[in-house]
Amino acid sequence: MRLTRLLLAFFCLQASTTFASSIEDQVQNYINNVEIPRLSGIYPDASVSITLNNKISLSYLPTCKDKHIQIKNQRPSASKRTTYSISCNNPMWKSYLPVTQSILIPAFKTLEPINRGQAFTKQNIGIGNVDLTNLRGQVYTPQDPPYGLVASRNLRINTFISDDVTQKPTLIKKGNQILITAQSGNIVVKMNGIALQDGVEGQQIRVKNTSSGRIIYAKVVTDSEVLVNY
Repeated sequence: MRLTRLLLAFFCLQASTTFASSIEDQVQNYINNVEIPRLSGIYPDASVSITLNNKISLSYLPTCKDKHIQIKNQRPSASKRTTYSISCNNPMWKSYLPVTQSILIPAFKTLEPINRGQAFTKQNIGIGNVDLTNLRGQVYTPQDPPYGLVASRNLRINTFISDDVTQKPTLIKKGNQILITAQSGNIVVKMNGIALQDGVEGQQIRVKNTSSGRIIYAKVVTDSEVLVNY
């Protein structure tokens, strides 16, 4: 009798292990065939991986008589952490499985310490792989390099460069002699002026016409020219 009970317990354990493996296989198939292709479509150049945070909980799920369980991502817009719902219709039950996502993309990082106001060049920045889920801001990729921009603060070596730490360089400084171009339709008039404040490309700054003494706002075009549209 005791031997019979031991054998029954062994077979029940085997059945439970097989079931857990089956559930895990279905979750892994969902990850490989649904979630990773979906995230790869959103991030075409990324290397995507997904980790189950509580895999052992699958072994405690009730037996499902259906051929397939239902799996759904509860937060498809999440980049780092989300939860999968796992459910069965026969018998009816539902469970939740937390997962962690890693989305690695090539992006620019500093190759040496960079000071505030220093320009990004091919000599002081290079490409590395970064996990988007650990970043704030939009990083610069090989398709969108930050050349020509400057650091908005001091950066350590191996810092990935995002729009949070970059800014346009100052093209015109207060007191610079500049050329003021005034345009109205096909009529273009040019005059000399003085910048009354610093300005980056595209910024509206106060300038003074040296001939008339008039102070106006004009858009920075280059390091020596501003534009006024009438």
